[in-house]
Amino acid sequence: MKLLRLFLALAAVIAGMLPHGTASSAANPPSPAGPGSLAPSLATAPDGSALLSWLEPAGADRWALKLSRLDAAARTWSAPVEIARGSDWFVNWADCPTVAPLSESHLMAVWFIENPASGAAHGHHGAGYHAVYSLSDDGGASWTPPQAMTGESRSTEFTAVLPLGENSRALAAWLDGRARAGGPAGADQQTLYAQTFLADGPDQLVDPRVCDCCQLSLARVPRGALLAYRGRTADEVRDIRIARWRDGRWEAPQPLHDDGWKIAACPVNGPRLAARGEQVVAAWFTAAQDRPRIQVKFSRDAGATWSDPVRIDRGRPQGRVDCLLRDDGTALVTWLELEGAAESRAGGIYLQVAAADGPRGEPRLLAATKTTRASGFPRMAALPDGRVLLAYTVDEQLSRVATLLLDPR
Repeated sequence: MKLLRLFLALAAVIAGMLPHGTASSAANPPSPAGPGSLAPSLATAPDGSALLSWLEPAGADRWALKLSRLDAAARTWSAPVEIARGSDWFVNWADCPTVAPLSESHLMAVWFIENPASGAAHGHHGAGYHAVYSLSDDGGASWTPPQAMTGESRSTEFTAVLPLGENSRALAAWLDGRARAGGPAGADQQTLYAQTFLADGPDQLVDPRVCDCCQLSLARVPRGALLAYRGRTADEVRDIRIARWRDGRWEAPQPLHDDGWKIAACPVNGPRLAARGEQVVAAWFTAAQDRPRIQVKFSRDAGATWSDPVRIDRGRPQGRVDCLLRDDGTALVTWLELEGAAESRAGGIYLQVAAADGPRGEPRLLAATKTTRASGFPRMAALPDGRVLLAYTVDEQLSRVATLLLDPR
């Protein structure tokens, strides 16, 4: 009953606060995720359908990674498919599995496995867990046995996967703890590596010093790709950097913006990129100078140059951003915002239309939520008709992945 009341309340909020044309509750098919689900991920397949993946309990101390496809025209979800299940998985609120469509029929799924004798208490330090992947060549009906993301390291975390559209290849990047594992006691240096799948070459070092556990984001641009992530200097400035992959090689990373956020801990708040040809948008959270804010930058030349930052939040942002780029050059950006007393952790998922010269209108509430860790990271996917699919985790006594169809026009 709690979930039903929440769904009805969200539908009322959306009908009253989103722009004209937003889908009503009757147009939103129920989420295919079951009770206890969390860690949603979204992707748009080549045929325009949306792929939703999530984690779901599968018995005592066991988890399953599941997948469902939204038929945008019929507004119906396919029956969930189980990609894999296990009892030795690393499951948390921030490092979420992903499913990437490599072609019409080929998919790549990534999730995380505890390393032997490491224990969850190791978290993001040392070699506590590593990423594995599985492939499907029949649209997700069957999957290969899982393989380690790389044979060079047993500490591979926060993986981003970008389909390249060439012989079902993909570009993957991840945070890597190999320097810690091979360094002196107390070594505290996370690195960033990448690899082209399914190639046989060595891992490529992108950046030798990065923030410990902030998400990565990849976007396709002409002649290559851009990778956004949170860097880390020797004096603990953790601003966003951009690295370019061009002609199979990584160029030296560059700062996206000089926020000057000095923090001696990981904020667990990564950036997001979206691109359409030469047009690129980057969104991120910073609390430099003790002023939390959501900022957006645009590029018209595939990331060679960037506009000035545009601030879009309402004054109390918690970050956890996502973004999409539209045909007209504007961007849709979502984030979590704290509302009411800080101890209540009450908040909302907000949407803002933004352009290089500033925001368009006011931020709009999409869903009431909490700003707890269990609320996770809301994610969006674009549909062919201009609508947007939102997936997020409802933090109640028993979590559940919820979905909403939106029309932001």
